[in-house]
Amino acid sequence: MKIDTRLSYSSATLLSNCSTKYWHYKVNKTSKDADVTDDYVHFNIGKAFHQVLEDTNHTQDNIKHRVNMSCDRYTVHEHQAMIHAMVLKYLKVHEASGLECIGCELEINNDIFVGFIDAIMKDEDGNWWIVDLKTAAFVTDLTFAKLTADTQLNLYASFKEDIASYYKLDPNKFAGARYRVTKKSKLKQKKTEEYNEFVKRIYDNIESYDAIIPVELMKPEEFYKKHKKLHDLSIELRTGEAAPRPNFSYCDAFFKSCEYFSQCHGGKTKTESVDSIEVLTWEKLK
Repeated sequence: MKIDTRLSYSSATLLSNCSTKYWHYKVNKTSKDADVTDDYVHFNIGKAFHQVLEDTNHTQDNIKHRVNMSCDRYTVHEHQAMIHAMVLKYLKVHEASGLECIGCELEINNDIFVGFIDAIMKDEDGNWWIVDLKTAAFVTDLTFAKLTADTQLNLYASFKEDIASYYKLDPNKFAGARYRVTKKSKLKQKKTEEYNEFVKRIYDNIESYDAIIPVELMKPEEFYKKHKKLHDLSIELRTGEAAPRPNFSYCDAFFKSCEYFSQCHGGKTKTESVDSIEVLTWEKLK
């Protein structure tokens, strides 16, 4: 059976950050450490949010029902009011932009890359954008300051000719990318608060942003070349021509221990490593 060696943006990012974790996860299919607990709630909140917008094609079509169905699908009903409010706030920004969504979840691929673009949108003059959707707990100025060097957006932009051909768009009217991020909320529902009241309170508490990255500031060819080098490295790791190198600063990326922690720490899991070290506090020293 032929092995698919194409790199997605997320796989390439993992390879760039820690080739050892990439090797265990993508190449060797190493079993995860016994103390790993998979918590996909935050990930599934984002998926549910995306699903509603895909199902409605970024319109107000039967929103409440769509949110309920999406929360069912991703098992995040405890966050339904928040997701509902996030969708409503996002749609307010989308409608104000005057753009029309002409397609969602477009697959783009070739021999070394595979990815799915959240949405393609155009204005009444035929100018069109690649749109990436995100959900986040925090949004700062830095979120937007680094967007011209965003790897994912630049990689997607390198496929502008394919995208234009698929949707019958003018490639010369490719205007750039839109990075749309909607904040989550930590608000809790009050005992006396009805669902719609809670949705409105969250809606008033969060924000959704539409950051525009002009094509003139993007460098798709440069980022595609970097991706090609990573793909070459991934092949070398598969064939044994290159050895994976651990990145110990990545062992606790995203505030959680690596699933293959023991592979780089003498066979000890994160839990076992913690138990083997005495940690003193003021109370213990008294």
